[in-house]
Amino acid sequence: MTRVAARTAHRKCKCNTMNANLPLIAAFINFIVICFADTLSPEMQMYWENHMVQPYFDNTTKREVTAIAGQTCQLHCRVKSLGDRAVSWIRKRDLHILTVGILTYTNDQRFQSLHTDGSDEWTLRITSPQARDSGVYECQVSTEPKISQAFRVNVVVSKANILGNSELFVKSGSDINLTCEALQSPQPPSFIYWYKGGRVINYSQRGGISVLTEQQTRTSRLVISRASPSDSGNYTCAPSNSDSASVVVHVIKGEHPAAMQHGINGANVAHSSTYIVMAIISACLQLLLLVRRPTQWRAEWPVGR
Repeated sequence: MTRVAARTAHRKCKCNTMNANLPLIAAFINFIVICFADTLSPEMQMYWENHMVQPYFDNTTKREVTAIAGQTCQLHCRVKSLGDRAVSWIRKRDLHILTVGILTYTNDQRFQSLHTDGSDEWTLRITSPQARDSGVYECQVSTEPKISQAFRVNVVVSKANILGNSELFVKSGSDINLTCEALQSPQPPSFIYWYKGGRVINYSQRGGISVLTEQQTRTSRLVISRASPSDSGNYTCAPSNSDSASVVVHVIKGEHPAAMQHGINGANVAHSSTYIVMAIISACLQLLLLVRRPTQWRAEWPVGR
């Protein structure tokens, strides 16, 4: 019994040593095959790739993607030595299988797998992504055990903003000065268009119009000099990668109790608010004087009332 136990223990030791060295042996065999791949027949190469070489991921692809709501985004997964295995895309939060190969396995047709024959890239395209699509997506290979690579998607809602109030009163003869920002977009917009009504502002129709757009700061400034009542209307700022923003401009003659924008510095003077504050202060002062002089107040009050 002692000799049998010793032999069994020796065999187990040899097996454990062999199992520990299997990854090294496989790597060495892969290296030999790669070196002499040209000497193998096409059938042998196909057999080796399908049954002996293990797939692995190319880790040079971008794993975190910021997408803009409504604009198509793509996740690029590269798998080397895939052989006859299948690549699937899975949504992590509910383990929902979106695609297998180039077939879509979800009723949400916004998800689609793209692949070109002979390429090692499998792309998940999300058309018109929404904020709810944010999360982790896995590129999974049908090895045993399965291997996967995680990608994180962050969908942001980008909206432009025109500085100041949504309604603007400008004195005739002064300048209209509008500044638009697209700060929420993950990348600088390729362009920012200005519209009056539903038409792009045409520089040739009227002189004195200038637009200064800075892509790095994601801002655009529209200046219309010597404004006239015909310049009144709805002005819209529309960046290429953000929702638009609008402001209503009224060009009037003379002063106006609402906010006025002056062409020199573009400051807003809230005349109506100032008048209201002054009226309240005046009323409070008069009430305070009446409270502090009750005797005089009673003396002045007519007798018999």
